[in-house]
Amino acid sequence: MSNQGIFTSFETKTGIPVHVRPLVPQDAPFLVDLFENMGSESRYSRFLQPADHVDIDRIWIEAEHIAEGVVAGSYGLVAFVDLPEREDVPAGAARYVRLSPTRAELAVSVRDDMQNIGIGTNLLQQLIFHAAEHGVEQLLGTVQNSNTAMWTMLGKLEHRLERRPEGGYSVITIYIRDTDSRLEDWLDAAADFSPEPQIVW
Repeated sequence: MSNQGIFTSFETKTGIPVHVRPLVPQDAPFLVDLFENMGSESRYSRFLQPADHVDIDRIWIEAEHIAEGVVAGSYGLVAFVDLPEREDVPAGAARYVRLSPTRAELAVSVRDDMQNIGIGTNLLQQLIFHAAEHGVEQLLGTVQNSNTAMWTMLGKLEHRLERRPEGGYSVITIYIRDTDSRLEDWLDAAADFSPEPQIVW
């Protein structure tokens, strides 16, 4: 059963029960299912490039690479919901990949018909909690400037977020733990009304 070994559960804004558990190497089929239920815009927002008409073999290879990568320097979560026509439907996934002992890159994906109801936000919060518990101090990501849903989700975080625009997208850093020196530098920049980095709360 896909939700065996449930890590946590919650309800969406619309009252749908969601079960979350850690990503495991056998989860490639669920990642493929999730990808196939993301439209063109969602895929572009996630991969920052067109991802339509991708060969199914390549999709499976990438899914297996992501799922199996959890045993080597990364951590992931998968969220499942029960729909009228089918149980244990993968609704979203999130993971981080370590770049160094204290820094990691993050990614969040939610199927189109399950967006904007709190799944992505919950997954991101759980991912941050796990990262903090395992020594990660900064989570990095790349977000399209037009990705309103992602910016809304990031704006709900209690952690400081640094945003550096790079054309049509922005590179973000979520500071899970600020060192005293880094926090002092940020406060100085804020006091000087420095235009960069941009800070989003």
